[in-house]
Amino acid sequence: MGIKRGLKYDFSLLAILLIPIGIAINFVGAQIVLLLKLPIYLNTIGTILTAMIGGPWVGMVTGASTNLVVGITNPVSFAFTPVQMAVGLVVGLLAMKGMYTKLWKVILSSFAVVLAVLIVASPIQVLMFGGATGNSSDAVVATFLASGQKIWTAVFSTKILVESFDKVISNIIAFVIVMKMSPRYLSKLNYGAIFIKKK
Repeated sequence: MGIKRGLKYDFSLLAILLIPIGIAINFVGAQIVLLLKLPIYLNTIGTILTAMIGGPWVGMVTGASTNLVVGITNPVSFAFTPVQMAVGLVVGLLAMKGMYTKLWKVILSSFAVVLAVLIVASPIQVLMFGGATGNSSDAVVATFLASGQKIWTAVFSTKILVESFDKVISNIIAFVIVMKMSPRYLSKLNYGAIFIKKK
């Protein structure tokens, strides 16, 4: 059974219903990090999940919508909307290629996501916020700056360190959730068949 690709097929009713679920998962992950003051984010688990089974477009919309919702109380999130969209796009494309069917592939794919985030997020963090966004990871940036690194190097170093840890965890959590989904449910999604075969 081939995968139907494109906007028309990606935004089926079931895929559209996934978007608010993905937003809620992102929000809960971010709140846990905020409460525990962790130097990671966990705010893309829902984006990754929807991109895996709903496709790249659905993942991008989930990511963008998350930041627009969170931005109401935390305006900094508005600026990082392209980052969430990049995560949705990269995960969706990799999932279509079968890169989310085994744990080792998921871990490998996580680093492709990290690269995308590094490219998109670092300039936003440096040029718009001077390296500090009010997140717990700012302490890591400050540590690198204190060691004598320049702002760009400090932000890149922090992103590589923090995002690698964050995205591996987020990708694994999303992967485990998808693998626990019933084949009956997955079969109703355009991209679900990829995961049914691997159960």
